[in-house]
Amino acid sequence: MNLSRSALPLLLCALLTAVGLVAPAQAQNKPAAPLADTQPQPKFPEPLVRQNVTQDRAVRIQEQQVRGATTSIEVQPLHGGAAYKVVPPSVSSSTDPAHLEGQAQWKVFTFK
Repeated sequence: MNLSRSALPLLLCALLTAVGLVAPAQAQNKPAAPLADTQPQPKFPEPLVRQNVTQDRAVRIQEQQVRGATTSIEVQPLHGGAAYKVVPPSVSSSTDPAHLEGQAQWKVFTFK
């Protein structure tokens, strides 16, 4: 095979491009694809959060549950009276019925 010295670089470039070691010039002008989401997927799903609203003629109760356990209760009387929150007992407390009562909290003042 008798090749001229000027054709040798072109042949070498074509050979490397065919093998995939060198990208052709046209591929370098294309914009890069956007990066995929790099955040790792969580191992466990997010906890189920439920907002329950109960209302009758006298009071409206908003309850929040996370993973089935009540985390907060807000009580709003409809015909006057101050709204208050009931702080449920912690899940880690004992199962003694005397300790299963929540505590009521009223908002008395607001400081600015």
